[in-house]
Amino acid sequence: MLKAILFDLDNTLLDFSGFKRETALAAAKAMKQAGVKDSQKNLYGKIYEIYESKGIEYQNTFEDLLLTYGLEPGLHEHAKQAAIIAYQKKKYALIKPRLGVIRTLNALKNHYYKLGIVTDAPRDKAWQRLILAGLDHYFNPVVTFTDTGEHKPSAKPFKRALSLLKLEPDEVLFVGDNYDRDVVGAKNAGLKTCLAKYGCRDVKNKVTLENMSIRRFEALMSLTDSPIMFRKWAWGIKE
Repeated sequence: MLKAILFDLDNTLLDFSGFKRETALAAAKAMKQAGVKDSQKNLYGKIYEIYESKGIEYQNTFEDLLLTYGLEPGLHEHAKQAAIIAYQKKKYALIKPRLGVIRTLNALKNHYYKLGIVTDAPRDKAWQRLILAGLDHYFNPVVTFTDTGEHKPSAKPFKRALSLLKLEPDEVLFVGDNYDRDVVGAKNAGLKTCLAKYGCRDVKNKVTLENMSIRRFEALMSLTDSPIMFRKWAWGIKE
C-alpha cells in the first residue's frame, strides 16, 4: 500500500526554469544600467554560460562574470550589488507553486499520505523557496544536497528520505520532472516513480510501462479519487 509521496522541488512544484530566466534577465539589465559596457543580451548569455559550466545553483555567478570585464572596484561593486538586488526582487515576486499544487497537496494530506521532498538544491536555498512559495508546512522530511553530499540519481538521498519516513521503498512514490536524475535515482532506491512531464524536456521514448507520468500536477488527485486508479498508480499500470 502506498503510504507516502516524495517530490522533487524545482520544476516539479515550482517553475524553477522560468524563475531563473527572469532573474537572470533582471540581473543583466541591472548590470548594464549600473554602467557595464555590454548589451543586456550578452550579459544574460554570459550568466547562463556560468550556470552551464558551474551549475544552476552556483552562488558567485555575478562576481565571476564581472571579473571578466576588468572594471574599477567601485563600478564592479555597484554592478554586482545592483544585480543581486534585481535578482532578489524578481525572486520574491516569482517563486510560487505551480497551478494546482496547493489544492492537490491538501487533498493528499487529507487522505493521510505522508509528503516529503528530495532535492538537489542546497538546504538554505530549498527552504527559502519552500517558504516563499508557501509550501514550508507541507513536507517532512525535506532532504537536500546538503544532507547527503550526493546529487540524484544517487540512491543515497532517496534512502535517507526512506529512513526518515520509516517506510519501505514499495510504500513510497517519487514525483519528479527529470527522467535521468529523478526517475532513475528513485528506481535505484526501489521507489515507485512518476515523471512530471509538464516540467521536463527531451523525454521521448523514456517513459515505459513501469513509469507513471503526468501532464499536470492535479493528475495526482487520481490517487485519492478512485481505488482503481490508485491501484494503477501504485503498480505503474498505464491506461
